[in-house]
Amino acid sequence: MAPYPSLRNSPIDQLFLTYTGYSIGTDGTPHYQFWECTDFLPLLFHTDPATGLTDGVMFTDFLFLALGILNQSGEGRFLARHDKAPANWNEWLRYMDELFLCDRNLDALCQAVRCSPLSRTNVWIALPYPNPQVFGDDECRIQAVVDWMCLFLERWATKPWQDCLSLKGFYWLQESLYFQGPEYDDRRVIQAVNAAIHSCKMVGQPLRSIWIPYQQAAGWNEWSQLGFDLAFLQPNAYFNPKKSLDAAAVASYDQQMGVEIEFDLGVTYDQDKRARLLEYLRAGAAGGTDRQGQSYGPFQYDSPLAWYTGGWFFGKNGRKQAMVSLYQSGDPLYEQLFYFLNGMTPP
Repeated sequence: MAPYPSLRNSPIDQLFLTYTGYSIGTDGTPHYQFWECTDFLPLLFHTDPATGLTDGVMFTDFLFLALGILNQSGEGRFLARHDKAPANWNEWLRYMDELFLCDRNLDALCQAVRCSPLSRTNVWIALPYPNPQVFGDDECRIQAVVDWMCLFLERWATKPWQDCLSLKGFYWLQESLYFQGPEYDDRRVIQAVNAAIHSCKMVGQPLRSIWIPYQQAAGWNEWSQLGFDLAFLQPNAYFNPKKSLDAAAVASYDQQMGVEIEFDLGVTYDQDKRARLLEYLRAGAAGGTDRQGQSYGPFQYDSPLAWYTGGWFFGKNGRKQAMVSLYQSGDPLYEQLFYFLNGMTPP
């Protein structure tokens, strides 16, 4: 049995999934996602409640991603795989524009770093998925993604962010292999895109590629052959109690993958959801075994982690996001997560 990827060899320690653009509801309603400077501060560093002094780091890496975007008519379009409303090139550009908004998203993270004790933080960017009904054959699909990536790098180079943000690479947005040949082949597209990513350098270092498939997704254990530098596995146990957290942790351990920890705004008001998150933390601290008796190590200490904490919710009580809300409300769970992030046991 192979261990999780070593933190010493991993390009990531603690990866925060930072949702931007739009999420599209099941009824087609778009929900806007954006980040401002003050939102990022409690995600970058921790302040001792007793002394008011900075005493540690929170998340080391930020993955910016969007599941949807609006077209010119204000209709929702999907940046991941979708049969009925896939995003086209112009909508891909609208997604890029969201990333580069003044005072929001990437710019807001840079401002937050400058207001923090940190010198800089790491950034990863999600690549939109090339749906075949929009981009045609696989050569066109590959070229579209590479062109978007190159245009992003050109825009990045114009920004004065060298002191605060370090671009590390790109993320493949689609969480499973959907098209598997012979007419369309996601494997071929992903391998070509990853080769293009690795041919690019930032400050003399090759860019990296990462992926976060869900438990039992098509091709989930092919991540290395597909050319990714690192992959995390989604247990999905927080959202579906029928899914096995232990089975996902064993699979991550066996396939040298990182682990994704999952929760959303529900932990602030739903005791069952809060208990499911605490089970992730318990398993991460202690390790365990699945129903077949296969064991996994304590991923809190041994594995790079990705953190899904949901996007922004706009309700009658204002704009809320799980991690930010835990901090703002003084919820002790925020303190517990700080200790977990840093491999420590709460006092």
